[in-house]
Amino acid sequence: MSFPLRPLAVAFCTLAFPAAALACPSYETPGAALSFTAESAYVPQAIPVIAGGTIDLATCPETQGVGYVIEQPDFTMAYDALNLGRALEIRVRAGCDAVLLVNASNGQWLFNDDADAADPALRIESAPSGRYDIWVGTYGMENCEAELQIETF
Repeated sequence: MSFPLRPLAVAFCTLAFPAAALACPSYETPGAALSFTAESAYVPQAIPVIAGGTIDLATCPETQGVGYVIEQPDFTMAYDALNLGRALEIRVRAGCDAVLLVNASNGQWLFNDDADAADPALRIESAPSGRYDIWVGTYGMENCEAELQIETF
């Protein structure tokens, strides 16, 4: 016995509940505002944050990462390179296995899990000025206290 309405039921559920199925990080809503220049970040800047979230990055092909974050960025950073050509390093120190996701000023998604032992870090050579959206997540579903660090070299 076949069930001819099954394709319609599947289509209805897909259309009725797309947000739950497709929740991924979004830079539409900015995170907490940060503003640094290549000079001000020459001295490491540290910002406390709670790492983690409920969005599984493995279900978000655009971000190409693993772990759990919140939907909006933890931070939205305005960065002014001052035409100095410095590298911008964004890193996390945490008491758990943290992950780092950044939507860079050029729109590219950057991800790291364990660049520095168990802590994530991203280094952007000759980082351009612009907006950087930053998510501090965790590899598992736990949350933990963490510190976002911004520095230029």
